[in-house]
Amino acid sequence: MRAKEFVAEAKFGTAADVPAQSHKMPKSQRSAMKGVLSMPDISHNKQGGSPMTQWRFGIALAGAPDYPTDPAGAFAGDPIVTTYSDVELEMVNAAAKQVGAGRVNKLTDNRSTEADWVQKVSPVKGFKGYKR
Repeated sequence: MRAKEFVAEAKFGTAADVPAQSHKMPKSQRSAMKGVLSMPDISHNKQGGSPMTQWRFGIALAGAPDYPTDPAGAFAGDPIVTTYSDVELEMVNAAAKQVGAGRVNKLTDNRSTEADWVQKVSPVKGFKGYKR
Protein backbone atom coordinates (compact mmCIF):
# COMPACT_ATOMS: atom_id res chain seq x y z
CA MET A 1 0.00 0.00 0.00
CA ARG A 2 1.37 3.41 -0.92
CA ALA A 3 1.36 6.32 1.52
CA LYS A 4 -1.15 8.30 -0.54
CA GLU A 5 -3.56 5.33 -0.31
CA PHE A 6 -3.52 4.96 3.47
CA VAL A 7 -3.61 8.73 3.97
CA ALA A 8 -6.70 8.89 1.75
CA GLU A 9 -8.14 5.87 3.56
CA ALA A 10 -7.69 7.59 6.93
CA LYS A 11 -9.40 10.72 5.60
CA PHE A 12 -12.21 9.21 3.55
CA GLY A 13 -12.47 5.58 4.72
CA THR A 14 -12.29 2.46 2.56
CA ALA A 15 -14.57 1.68 -0.37
CA ALA A 16 -16.57 -0.63 1.92
CA ASP A 17 -17.20 2.31 4.33
CA VAL A 18 -18.65 4.59 1.65
CA PRO A 19 -22.32 4.16 0.70
CA ALA A 20 -22.87 2.74 -2.78
CA GLN A 21 -24.67 5.83 -4.09
CA SER A 22 -21.52 7.94 -3.62
CA HIS A 23 -19.66 5.72 -6.12
CA LYS A 24 -21.61 7.00 -9.11
CA MET A 25 -19.50 8.01 -12.07
CA PRO A 26 -19.69 11.61 -13.24
CA LYS A 27 -21.80 12.14 -16.36
CA SER A 28 -18.65 13.08 -18.32
CA GLN A 29 -17.25 9.60 -17.69
CA ARG A 30 -20.52 7.68 -18.14
CA SER A 31 -21.17 9.26 -21.54
CA ALA A 32 -17.88 7.94 -22.90
CA MET A 33 -18.34 4.37 -21.64
CA LYS A 34 -20.93 2.24 -23.36
CA GLY A 35 -22.39 -0.82 -21.61
CA VAL A 36 -20.40 -0.62 -18.34
CA LEU A 37 -21.59 -3.10 -15.71
CA SER A 38 -20.70 -3.46 -12.02
CA MET A 39 -20.91 -6.70 -10.07
CA PRO A 40 -20.66 -5.69 -6.40
CA ASP A 41 -21.68 -9.11 -5.05
CA ILE A 42 -18.45 -10.72 -6.28
CA SER A 43 -16.12 -7.81 -5.46
CA HIS A 44 -13.07 -9.08 -3.59
CA ASN A 45 -12.67 -5.64 -2.00
CA LYS A 46 -15.68 -6.23 0.23
CA GLN A 47 -16.22 -8.47 3.22
CA GLY A 48 -16.71 -12.04 2.04
CA GLY A 49 -15.61 -11.20 -1.50
CA SER A 50 -13.87 -13.86 -3.52
CA PRO A 51 -11.12 -13.49 -6.13
CA MET A 52 -11.81 -17.13 -6.98
CA THR A 53 -15.44 -16.32 -7.87
CA GLN A 54 -14.26 -13.48 -10.09
CA TRP A 55 -11.83 -15.83 -11.84
CA ARG A 56 -14.54 -18.49 -12.30
CA PHE A 57 -16.82 -15.76 -13.71
CA GLY A 58 -14.16 -15.00 -16.33
CA ILE A 59 -13.96 -18.69 -17.25
CA ALA A 60 -17.76 -18.91 -17.50
CA LEU A 61 -17.88 -15.72 -19.57
CA ALA A 62 -15.44 -17.17 -22.10
CA GLY A 63 -17.86 -19.99 -22.93
CA ALA A 64 -21.21 -18.37 -22.20
CA PRO A 65 -23.91 -19.17 -23.06
CA ASP A 66 -23.05 -22.27 -25.10
CA TYR A 67 -20.63 -23.97 -22.69
CA PRO A 68 -21.93 -24.10 -19.10
CA THR A 69 -19.31 -23.73 -16.35
CA ASP A 70 -19.47 -25.15 -12.84
CA PRO A 71 -19.26 -22.57 -10.03
CA ALA A 72 -16.12 -24.31 -8.74
CA GLY A 73 -13.33 -26.21 -10.45
CA ALA A 74 -11.84 -29.57 -9.49
CA PHE A 75 -10.10 -28.09 -6.45
CA ALA A 76 -12.64 -25.33 -5.70
CA GLY A 77 -9.95 -22.76 -4.95
CA ASP A 78 -7.86 -25.02 -2.70
CA PRO A 79 -4.11 -24.40 -2.86
CA ILE A 80 -2.34 -27.11 -4.86
CA VAL A 81 1.11 -28.36 -3.87
CA THR A 82 3.09 -30.93 -5.83
CA THR A 83 5.71 -33.14 -4.24
CA TYR A 84 8.33 -35.26 -5.94
CA SER A 85 9.45 -37.24 -2.91
CA ASP A 86 8.24 -38.43 0.47
CA VAL A 87 10.63 -35.93 2.10
CA GLU A 88 8.81 -33.06 0.39
CA LEU A 89 5.48 -34.54 1.51
CA GLU A 90 6.76 -34.52 5.10
CA MET A 91 7.74 -30.86 4.69
CA VAL A 92 4.26 -29.94 3.42
CA ASN A 93 2.58 -31.81 6.27
CA ALA A 94 4.85 -30.15 8.86
CA ALA A 95 4.21 -26.66 7.45
CA ALA A 96 0.45 -27.28 7.35
CA LYS A 97 0.51 -28.41 10.97
CA GLN A 98 2.55 -25.35 12.04
CA VAL A 99 0.07 -22.86 10.59
CA GLY A 100 -3.09 -24.84 11.37
CA ALA A 101 -3.95 -25.36 7.71
CA GLY A 102 -6.03 -28.44 8.46
CA ARG A 103 -6.26 -31.48 6.21
CA VAL A 104 -3.75 -32.23 3.48
CA ASN A 105 -5.38 -34.55 0.93
CA LYS A 106 -2.99 -36.73 -1.05
CA LEU A 107 -4.65 -36.93 -4.47
CA THR A 108 -1.92 -38.83 -6.36
CA ASP A 109 1.30 -40.63 -5.54
CA ASN A 110 4.81 -39.52 -6.49
CA ARG A 111 4.79 -41.49 -9.75
CA SER A 112 3.65 -40.32 -13.14
CA THR A 113 2.20 -42.74 -15.65
CA GLU A 114 1.09 -42.55 -19.24
CA ALA A 115 -2.63 -42.22 -19.77
CA ASP A 116 -4.38 -45.27 -21.23
CA TRP A 117 -5.06 -43.42 -24.49
CA VAL A 118 -1.37 -42.59 -25.14
CA GLN A 119 0.24 -44.52 -28.01
CA LYS A 120 3.37 -46.11 -26.55
CA VAL A 121 4.66 -47.84 -29.70
CA SER A 122 6.32 -45.77 -32.41
CA PRO A 123 4.44 -45.79 -35.74
CA VAL A 124 7.77 -45.38 -37.55
CA LYS A 125 9.69 -48.52 -38.54
CA GLY A 126 13.36 -48.65 -37.64
CA PHE A 127 15.98 -48.41 -40.43
CA LYS A 128 17.70 -51.67 -41.39
CA GLY A 129 21.41 -51.59 -40.90
CA TYR A 130 21.35 -48.35 -38.91
CA LYS A 131 24.01 -48.29 -36.21
CA ARG A 132 24.53 -45.71 -33.53
